[in-house]
Amino acid sequence: MNILVVEDNEGDFFLVQEYLEINFSDLLITHNTLLEEANISLLNNKFDIILLDLSLPDSTGKASIEHVIKLSNGAPVIVLTGLSDRQIAIDSLKLGVQDYLIKDEVNAFVLQKSITYSIERNNISKNLRDNEKKYRYLFDNNPDSIFILNPSDLQVIDVNETACTLLNYSREQFLQMNLHQISKESESQNINSLTSKLITGNSNIEKGIIRHYTQANEILFLDMALHKINYNGQEAILAIGTDVTEKIKLEKRLEEEKTKKNMEITQAVISAQENERQELGLELHDNVNQILAGSLMYLGLLKIETKSNSELFLDIDKLLTGAIQEIRKLSHSLLPPSLNELSLSEALDHIITIAKKSRLFEIKKDLENFREYAISDAFKLAIYRIVQEQFNNIFKHANAKNILIQLYHEENNLILIIADDGNGFDTTTTSNGVGLLNIQTRASLFNGTMHISSAPKMGTEIKVVFLNAEN
Repeated sequence: MNILVVEDNEGDFFLVQEYLEINFSDLLITHNTLLEEANISLLNNKFDIILLDLSLPDSTGKASIEHVIKLSNGAPVIVLTGLSDRQIAIDSLKLGVQDYLIKDEVNAFVLQKSITYSIERNNISKNLRDNEKKYRYLFDNNPDSIFILNPSDLQVIDVNETACTLLNYSREQFLQMNLHQISKESESQNINSLTSKLITGNSNIEKGIIRHYTQANEILFLDMALHKINYNGQEAILAIGTDVTEKIKLEKRLEEEKTKKNMEITQAVISAQENERQELGLELHDNVNQILAGSLMYLGLLKIETKSNSELFLDIDKLLTGAIQEIRKLSHSLLPPSLNELSLSEALDHIITIAKKSRLFEIKKDLENFREYAISDAFKLAIYRIVQEQFNNIFKHANAKNILIQLYHEENNLILIIADDGNGFDTTTTSNGVGLLNIQTRASLFNGTMHISSAPKMGTEIKVVFLNAEN
């Protein structure tokens, strides 16, 4: 054992040396009488224990302790003095000495016990300091943000450097905040749900993505894992957060791209359908109807030429005339009115006129708060087709007497309502048919969603809400 004894009294040193030799073997004792000599010894050697007198010729009291501890290289220091002042003893221990011994009270056993305990305590303290350094290094250099929180108010008790750098707050600023303040109350419900499950439930871990704000008010998303731990003898929550902001932004961009592509495909399909309708309508009107009209004319000539009054000629005449009228109606439904020449209100009147000719309906149209100038011709055509599609549904299934069409702006949103007093249906058991699917598809192109209200014998209301419908 390598021991440094800093003692100017030769008699006291002789007694200490004797006590040491009684209890320890393989001793190497260095004796210094001045603090200046001790400086040289401490700089050139590593000691297992240091025994320090507080009354030296070149230094006394607190100054001696501070100087020796500074140069001790971690070796435990025991004060061995004639001063029996209790306050000096307390102050010495606060400065870091392992023990404070009064010379008159020391014997071989007391000294042996003090040295053994001091070395052991010093080793334990050193291990604790080393472990704390390792913990602090792992804590501060962890790539994830780490918060230690008080369970009662989620106040930050400790925080690592990663979180400080990521969110651009100093450690001192974080220690004045709680988790709700870091998320600016935007995630209060989510945070309360996670922490209450952790605190009151049987689970030792809860996970969830929590939105945080940097000091510059930028949004960051952290995938948080919250654990119950014991921290410095008290219950605490360890919150470890992985920054997933870029991942969420990428997923959002991919979802937007997917939606955009789906919209483009839907737009292309509907555009192709409109072109096909127009070609078919023109073909029926300009070609097939002309053939039937020609056939009707030749039938009249044949009747004159044969001078026949047969009822067969009359039946054929009725059939051809009926076919011409049906094809005309069909071609008109396939060919929408030109919405760059007519208003949407006039185009809807066209649907209403045809509907009233086909069935006995009472139809009310309300466009009082509709700003037609605010939407495009393509948007108008979508509304026209939605109304047309729902009228077809009403004709086929509703057996209604009254129909209401409402179209109005509500702030920047556009609302379309088509209601009837017909048969209705159970929306919980009946799946949407092709007609309703077509309505939803057309509505989605203009950021619209369809809502259906219906019940058996209570009629049906189709409500389409177009968000941010201004051009």
